[in-house]
Amino acid sequence: MAEKAKEIILHSLGVQLAASTLPWSRLIYGYAEELGGTPRSTVVNYGLRTSPESAAYVNGAFAHGFELDDNHSRTSVKGGCVAVPTALAVGEDQGSSGENVITAVAAAFEVMLRVGLAIRPGVMGRGAHPTGSSGPFGAATAASKLLGLDELTTAYALSSAGTNIVGLSEIPADGRGHLKRTFGGAAAAAGIRAARLAAAGLTGPLTTLNPEVTWGSFTGFFGVDPEHGRELTAGLGSTWHILGVHYKIYAQDGYIQPMTDALREIRQQAPFDSGEIEEVRIGTNQHAHDHVIGAIREPRDLTDAQFSAAFSVALYLVRGGAGFADYTPDALTDPRITELSKRVRIEVDEELDRDYAKTRARSAVVTVRLASGAEHTARIPSLRQLTPAEVDEKFTSLAAVVLPPDQVATVRDTVRNLEKVPDVSGLLPLLVGVGQRPS
Repeated sequence: MAEKAKEIILHSLGVQLAASTLPWSRLIYGYAEELGGTPRSTVVNYGLRTSPESAAYVNGAFAHGFELDDNHSRTSVKGGCVAVPTALAVGEDQGSSGENVITAVAAAFEVMLRVGLAIRPGVMGRGAHPTGSSGPFGAATAASKLLGLDELTTAYALSSAGTNIVGLSEIPADGRGHLKRTFGGAAAAAGIRAARLAAAGLTGPLTTLNPEVTWGSFTGFFGVDPEHGRELTAGLGSTWHILGVHYKIYAQDGYIQPMTDALREIRQQAPFDSGEIEEVRIGTNQHAHDHVIGAIREPRDLTDAQFSAAFSVALYLVRGGAGFADYTPDALTDPRITELSKRVRIEVDEELDRDYAKTRARSAVVTVRLASGAEHTARIPSLRQLTPAEVDEKFTSLAAVVLPPDQVATVRDTVRNLEKVPDVSGLLPLLVGVGQRPS
């Protein structure tokens, strides 16, 4: 479990560093810079030192800034953009050891994912954002651990966190604007604030996570049947949900990932030029079709594009990739992409829909028909998992956007051996880039 936590930290830092350069990230950074704050925690890349809440807010927004997160399929929670910025911001402020930061991240994930499993029916039914809904509980857990809070005070922190639910799913479903990017950071800041207030003596009800209490988080925000509350403690101490976390391969919504991976397989088996494509047919589950993927046919900005299956499929086929360097403003007006996207057909596949109802598997079946009449099909039953070496490779490519190669390697090696670091405040200067401040 410790190795998984370290891997999640490394992965999140790579995403934070690359995404820190994006226009909306620079806007968020500028807000934090103007706001100021006692210099206690560091904003990655830029080196601004500010309050733990502000640093976690900005770094969390970076980590959720370009659809490159980690993900937990059963809950749709992207925990890295909450747990990692929280643990490093508070850990730097407290002079925490690497071992304690690892523990805090693992604990944050376990709380987040268990809450996520318990409230999922309400989250899906009421349009709440999964990460923003369970994230404050995870952040409060991590912060409480690093602040050394006792059991009762930690419970008060969780109580306070329960009043700070963040985000609505209308943002990514609609696609317009930048607000969705902030949900991870907002959850992280809320959790830190909750823990610090509890440490100062602020109390609250101890029934926030009791699904049988009429006015607790479960019923107040999510209307969840008490039966689902069993997910909070099912297998506690023996089942570790953090081990089910995976990482996005492409810079796009998670339901589109298996479609792109299917195209990758097709391209490996039968190379062809995008100009030869007559039609692309995609089968997916009902939820993905209705609520995320089918909603955006003509993207107006990059958020739109990353949640549009038609556009993303065409982007991959034209550019040969769907990563950080591929989703660019000029892609929105590339006539090759826009024309091909019109020939992408998305439909519900009954078999995949049944599988999704049972297992929440992200799957897809894709057929590419060429002008010659030839057809090529690939089926992806579940998302491909990155190996540790592939995570290192992803981190390296993303971190290299702002850090020189030797610094990238030092960060990687330090995080991979984080349990040996006596004080994580020494890690943060390694995350500061050169010449990457907002213009």
